[in-house]
Amino acid sequence: MKKIAIIYVVAVLCLLSGTAIAQVNNGLMTTLSAVAGMRDRFPIEKLYLQLDKPYYTLGDTLRFKAYLLNADFLKPSNRSGLLYVELDNSNGTSVKRILVPLTSGISWGDMALDEKMFPEGSYTLRAYTNWMLNFGDDYVFKRSIYISALSGSTLVKAGFKLQSGADKDKISANILFTDLNKNALRLKDMQLKVMSGRHNLFKDKATTGMDGTMDVNFDLADKTAIKNLSIQVQETGKGADTAKLTIPIILNRAENTDVQYLPEGGNLVAGIATKVGFKAIGEDGKATEISGIVLNSKQQQVATFKSTHKGMGNFELTPQAGESYTSKVTLPGNITKTYPLPIVNNTGTTMRISPKGKDSLEVVLTVTPDIVTTNSNYYLIGLTRGLVCYTSLINFKGITVRKVVAKDMFPSGIAHFTLLNNANQSLNERIVYIDHNDYLQINVTAHKPNYGIRDSIALAITVKDKDGKPMRGSFSMAITDNSQIKADSTNSNIISNLLLTSDLKGNVEEPGYYFENITTQKTTELDNLLLTQGWVGYDWKAIFNPVIQEPKYPAEREYIVQGKVTNVLNKPVEGSEVLLFSRKPQEVKTMITGKDGQFIFKGFFPVDTAEFKIQARNKNGNSNNVGVEMMNEFKPPRFATDSIKQTPWYVNSDTVLLNNGSTKAAQIKAEAAYRGQGNLLKEVIIKEKKVVKGSKVDKDIVGDPDVVLDEQDLLKAGKMSLRQLLEKNVKGFTLGRVSLGGPAYRMSYKINEYEIVVFNFDGINVFDYYSPTPTVKHIPAWVQLIHDRRQFLDAYLDYFSAEDITGLEVWFNGFSAWLEITTRSKKGPWMKLTAGTYLYKPLPFTLPKDFYRPRYTVKNHNIAPGTDMRSTIHWAPQVITDKAGKATVSFFSADKPVDYTLVIEGIDVNGNLGYKRQQINGVSKIAGK
Repeated sequence: MKKIAIIYVVAVLCLLSGTAIAQVNNGLMTTLSAVAGMRDRFPIEKLYLQLDKPYYTLGDTLRFKAYLLNADFLKPSNRSGLLYVELDNSNGTSVKRILVPLTSGISWGDMALDEKMFPEGSYTLRAYTNWMLNFGDDYVFKRSIYISALSGSTLVKAGFKLQSGADKDKISANILFTDLNKNALRLKDMQLKVMSGRHNLFKDKATTGMDGTMDVNFDLADKTAIKNLSIQVQETGKGADTAKLTIPIILNRAENTDVQYLPEGGNLVAGIATKVGFKAIGEDGKATEISGIVLNSKQQQVATFKSTHKGMGNFELTPQAGESYTSKVTLPGNITKTYPLPIVNNTGTTMRISPKGKDSLEVVLTVTPDIVTTNSNYYLIGLTRGLVCYTSLINFKGITVRKVVAKDMFPSGIAHFTLLNNANQSLNERIVYIDHNDYLQINVTAHKPNYGIRDSIALAITVKDKDGKPMRGSFSMAITDNSQIKADSTNSNIISNLLLTSDLKGNVEEPGYYFENITTQKTTELDNLLLTQGWVGYDWKAIFNPVIQEPKYPAEREYIVQGKVTNVLNKPVEGSEVLLFSRKPQEVKTMITGKDGQFIFKGFFPVDTAEFKIQARNKNGNSNNVGVEMMNEFKPPRFATDSIKQTPWYVNSDTVLLNNGSTKAAQIKAEAAYRGQGNLLKEVIIKEKKVVKGSKVDKDIVGDPDVVLDEQDLLKAGKMSLRQLLEKNVKGFTLGRVSLGGPAYRMSYKINEYEIVVFNFDGINVFDYYSPTPTVKHIPAWVQLIHDRRQFLDAYLDYFSAEDITGLEVWFNGFSAWLEITTRSKKGPWMKLTAGTYLYKPLPFTLPKDFYRPRYTVKNHNIAPGTDMRSTIHWAPQVITDKAGKATVSFFSADKPVDYTLVIEGIDVNGNLGYKRQQINGVSKIAGK
């Protein structure tokens, strides 16, 4: 999908600065009109989520507060009333998606990280509105999180080396295996596989040494893609940890460092001094520090450079006509490598922007002499958050034009300057950061200096604007245990996200760094970031495209059921009566379609389950020859996967991250001891046996099934196909070979090594109706039958969905498997939809659960010590300050005598942003100590 341009303008803020009104010619007005037209059609929403912590353990709950704001003034958006939040696994597949209601741009919720649904590993949290999908992936909120296991899991510390050979390259890996307490796993038998993507390159068995280490050495075939290599390890033997560990082979070889050079304004032009930004990225996708020199074609040194932060920096260069330039770069390990600089243009324009005093910017536009003679008009446009804040008509009487631009014309954030010619083509672009330091001033005061375990803590919150005026606002607060959670100040926060990274392409490492303890050096480093990082949203070609673009994804202001009634010719049916039957809440609604055949039902607030049966009737009162087509049915978007390879949590893990898991395991053990269960060997959860109502199987004869999905499971699955149901819920369901003797085999569906030989729908085996395709003469029958049986079954796997089914049962009998599927119609594999009806199952609302707040008194203060080891000490998603800018939050400390970190974020009624991070010190075993 082509990304829709998002530049827009609020006419009242269009400042024709530096340009007399008489100078504003038709070309400039045409430009401003085009920008304004795009804004009217495509206003932008920005979204930020504060999480209670950066990573989680199995069985934990992820909590969030959502702030959906209009991009221009950062005030809460009323355009969208529905917010989608999902967790995707490392393969980019959505594991869970929830829908939460937005009220004036604010919402909060949670997602239980059920162990069956969320195995330990790396995940990506995404949040978006339907309207935001019009603008591509760049505006979708995204954050990487980790879900770790408790004690008993295997940790891996791995290092890799590559040796280049004449014929083949060789990789050496040293891998250390430990448990969560860092105890070496000695003399453990392991099954190893070296994978290139999904292809098996090498397979072997090995045993860890007495120190828990294992050396793995293997040759690489020619042209093997290093970036897709991994080692899969699985412990074997009695009592082994059967989890399969995937260890990415990350070879951060210095010689594969990528160095990019980006001239300020976009071009190197002969004879014009230019600032050149550079950025170095290692093979692992992360920044790496470098230094180097620039050489001309005669190998004469013309510039030197050295990165100052995250592989970025800049240097000065005056390129000469007919010259070409290269850089000789010193990489980590004292390795040197040569990189080319961009080509030098003999004619063109350049743009340079630098501070002029504390309150202004100087924009210097320089051109080659041939451009001066054209006497053409140019337009300098300055935007922030999409607002046109500065415009100037430019006419080059000489080779240089200087413009002094007051910073107070722009709000805080990224200012984007563009030089356009009279054909509305972008010649130069540059982004700078303008900081008025007008963020909210948040003060949090504890009611006493020290606290003990299970002590009552009260916090007084005061919020003021930059001028000291008390402000009303909506905030969220997370308090975490420092021994379990590393609340790093360099992480993303509401200010760095909404004012910086949301307007930049790609990954920005440690964005919070640029806003913490700001110095002159950090200001320079931030400018280097903007010199070298791509930005989003400014597509001038789309703005001036005469074809009017329409949004592909409409804004969803409320929960509605919308569709259209059509006839057999797919034409809209006017005057059709449409009935809607809702199960939860139980109600019936009706309406008559208009000329367009459309219907819209409103006023829903579905929780937990959303299921609507829609029936259309023609003018004769029956459903013959009419059909129902849904118009607002949610279709899961496909997002691009991260280019940076995510390392599983158990590989080279952080100490604080490991404490999170081990502390929770200790809490579970303490809870078991308090309940009188002694040493906790393994948690046993007894659940009521699932029963499929209407199943045709006699359990007295065949016994209980090995896998059962009942109606409640299928209601949650929505429109998932039968194939997807089996892949997700039946471990080992796969397509594989089944030997027919000798070389003969057929492709068939299996569960582990068991072929599915019975595939019943309401007691009817579809294989009873399987007739192999007639064979072709001179070709062995088994060759033609390899795919025939599988293709016959594919029709059923892809036709039926969870909506059509009320139960799924699976049995294994030692040599084969068989399935019983109970359909909603009870008519076997020939189920057809009733004419004129539609079973609509959208996502329901998921409402947040209250954060558990223990309350300790004199009576229970010393009961069951060690059973309260929360990593999130407190979560308050809706902290509202009053007209005096004040609010209070209270909670109890937990059982660990450690310090806490408090993070509070939010907005006020005027769209000002606030962020505060501070410590709650001295939580000791005894209050006041």
